[in-house]
Amino acid sequence: MAAVLAILLLNVLLLSICATTVLAHDIAKPDCQAKCGNVNIMYPFGIGEGCYLDKGFEMECKLSNTSNSLQPFLVKGGMLVQEITLESVYVGHWSISTCYSEEKSYWNKTYDLMGGPFTLSSSENKLTAIGCDIYAYITDVDSRNRTSGCISLCEEGNTYNTSGSCSGFGCCQTNIPTGMTTFEVGMISINTESKIWNSTGGNYCGTAMIEEGLKVDRGINAYEGSLNYSQRSGLDWWVKNGTCENKRVNATCSKNSYCDRKDSQGYSCYCSGAYNHENPYLPNGCQALGGGILLLTLLAIAFWIHAKFKKMKNMRLKRKFYKRNGGFLLEQQISSGESNVEKTKIFVQEDLEKATDNFNDNRVLGRGGSGTVYKGMLPDGKIVAIKKSKIVDESQIGQFINELVILSQINHRHIVKVLGCCLETEVPLLIYEFVSNGTLSEHLHKEEHISSISWEDRLRISKEIAGALSYLHSSASTPIFHRDIKSSNILLDENYKAIVSDFGISRSVPDEQTHLTTLVQGTFGYLDPEYFHSGQFTEKSDVYSFGVVLLELLTGQKPVSHTRSEEEANLAMNFISSVKEDRVFEVLETRIANEARKEEIQVVASLAKKCLKLVGKKRPTMKEVLTQLENLILFRRQESVLMLSDN
Repeated sequence: MAAVLAILLLNVLLLSICATTVLAHDIAKPDCQAKCGNVNIMYPFGIGEGCYLDKGFEMECKLSNTSNSLQPFLVKGGMLVQEITLESVYVGHWSISTCYSEEKSYWNKTYDLMGGPFTLSSSENKLTAIGCDIYAYITDVDSRNRTSGCISLCEEGNTYNTSGSCSGFGCCQTNIPTGMTTFEVGMISINTESKIWNSTGGNYCGTAMIEEGLKVDRGINAYEGSLNYSQRSGLDWWVKNGTCENKRVNATCSKNSYCDRKDSQGYSCYCSGAYNHENPYLPNGCQALGGGILLLTLLAIAFWIHAKFKKMKNMRLKRKFYKRNGGFLLEQQISSGESNVEKTKIFVQEDLEKATDNFNDNRVLGRGGSGTVYKGMLPDGKIVAIKKSKIVDESQIGQFINELVILSQINHRHIVKVLGCCLETEVPLLIYEFVSNGTLSEHLHKEEHISSISWEDRLRISKEIAGALSYLHSSASTPIFHRDIKSSNILLDENYKAIVSDFGISRSVPDEQTHLTTLVQGTFGYLDPEYFHSGQFTEKSDVYSFGVVLLELLTGQKPVSHTRSEEEANLAMNFISSVKEDRVFEVLETRIANEARKEEIQVVASLAKKCLKLVGKKRPTMKEVLTQLENLILFRRQESVLMLSDN
């Protein structure tokens, strides 16, 4: 049957081609410049007044200083444009290069897309670093919650060549976070002072770049660098200031086209399937094949066939996504009964689309480096949180399955409960319990919530987080390292009970083992310096991150802030200095200084200092941290009882 339908569809297409003529259309507005140099200028981009949709798309055609030929530039931001497609704009690459210096081990540069309708494309770009003993990173400047980085290491010696790969030795490469508009590219030198090659008088340099991706097909000299990359990077673009339901949008997208919402950023236009794809932003940019009654009859038949095939295709696509997203592996684990995965419900796509009003922006609870979380209501009325992963390629599917498997093994009142998943969508979805009162970070740092949590509640919250981490490290069937403990990953319910969440980069590790990687993951300000330099993550790395959260509870300050002076920018370093200089009470949040007893502050400050020791082995275990906090809370209650009895 499928073969017959395919032959019929082919005949229809051949008849349509014979009976009709394809109309070619310009890609620019009438009387507007359609080309600059060898680049086609497609509307809504344009050169000259009236030729572009808005100022974000305005371009100019001028002589380039480097090539002495006409080339197009974006007026807003001044970026040289190399190509424009319906989804991407290709511009020059971003990079930072530096040579090792004994006086400085940290280099960074900030780039800004100037508020235009662009974000740095996570699908078109990679972060690549070439050099010896460097950590390269990219992070969003505004929140620093979205960070990606990799480490490139070298052995001792005065030459080092890669073997034709870019896997962490002489060269490293990794994906970048989505949605970046203002970002920082940087490099940090690691242990270079201890290397023999550093003392031989050579000029050893490194480069970190954002571009389409290094095409590694031969060896690379890590000291000399490489020109074996694309020299350009991609920006995603869309039309801002509108939604697909807006009448102005209908005027922007041509007839015979449809509007595609880009989350809260805006929208894009695309020609419908039966029309050519010249330019859906021009009035006649999407043209059907001409031809009268015969054509209409043929198209009716074609649409009927198309509907049949579309249904079959959707079913095949769902099966493909289900398999790719680990559905068969999950079924095996459920049938084996080896873990609690059998309690996990597998949801269907249609139920979750209804639950979130087709993943409407007004249902968004939060966005992070690993995905977007939506609030939804299931058919039985249960309110849930639905995490839609931000997965760029199939290698990241493992993070999602990893989170699902880890959470299914956990049963703890202060760790988020997983309810199920959906694997038949393009990106997998995770459904877990809804926690109603936002994150600890929001209550500590957002202006409307500042000082909303009492000292008594903060002590209890710190004990609850410590209890959850102690369980993960020592009470779970296999020790689990969370690897991204931070205040924005601590949820609070209506009673301010703490719930640890976001296990996307967590790892189950057998006893007496650590997790070694050349890809450093986590959040600046919370990263264990020892892990940062060695790439080796241990349970004590979680202890360090917990120590930073303790400081947030004491001071109400963010871990990293560019609004503070350079000496005070890093909260952990500033707090340790304040302990040494006996000025802890100067950095406390006002409410805490007023409510807490001096002895309590000293105990918690001392505990935080221990958690933040640079050498991991000198830090306490989370079980020891939990015991100290429990003892402090018990002592506080006993003191309160004694005071009441005295009165």
